[in-house]
Amino acid sequence: MDLNAAAAHLESRIRGWRAEGMQVSDALWAADAAVLEVRIASPSWQIPLTVIQLYESGHARALFLSPADPIEERHRIPSLDAWSTMLTETVTRAARVRHAQARLLTSTCTTGWLDWIHGELWLLPEGLLRIRSGFMTTLANGYSSGLTAQDPYRPLTYDPATVLAAHPTNKLIPFAGMAAARLHGGVTTSGMEVAMTDGTRHKLLWASLDPARRLLRELLPLLGARLTH
Repeated sequence: MDLNAAAAHLESRIRGWRAEGMQVSDALWAADAAVLEVRIASPSWQIPLTVIQLYESGHARALFLSPADPIEERHRIPSLDAWSTMLTETVTRAARVRHAQARLLTSTCTTGWLDWIHGELWLLPEGLLRIRSGFMTTLANGYSSGLTAQDPYRPLTYDPATVLAAHPTNKLIPFAGMAAARLHGGVTTSGMEVAMTDGTRHKLLWASLDPARRLLRELLPLLGARLTH
């Protein structure tokens, strides 16, 4: 990859970003001049800093740096057009990345009886976030994720649009859009069924040994009569 040409293209982007009110470093070079880097921040972003690096080998990294759970993405950049696309998409995504105090309710969440792959179910200030894991994680979970009702809230960095695009079973279910929700329990499996104001429905299931059902009951004051159990 011709880093000098990439740097010239980056300089024009830097001027544009600064004109939009972003806080952008000059194009930075590593000591051996084999890595080109730029650092970008914006008062409107929830993450403090985004770092973009391009290596002479044609590989690149995008780092979304938050107080916890930084996100790192790797790219292959074969051309200046690909470099331009990465710059645009990285800054666009940085505006979408969210940072919140969240609680992991279960790591055994599925989206129905025909969905056998576990995922994480997070309690966010504005809703529920389900992120699919994988086959090996599902095997490792066995019958329970080992979570307890005393597990604390923790910082979570995530991009809603990227999570939803990653797999059809990933979900972001906002409390404000819930018309009705019902919690149910069983010997081995518990769950939650949600009807949204736009007519869509969601089903979430998890291992009964996990504390998700007990913790979700805390939403009663928030959802009022919309939540039954």
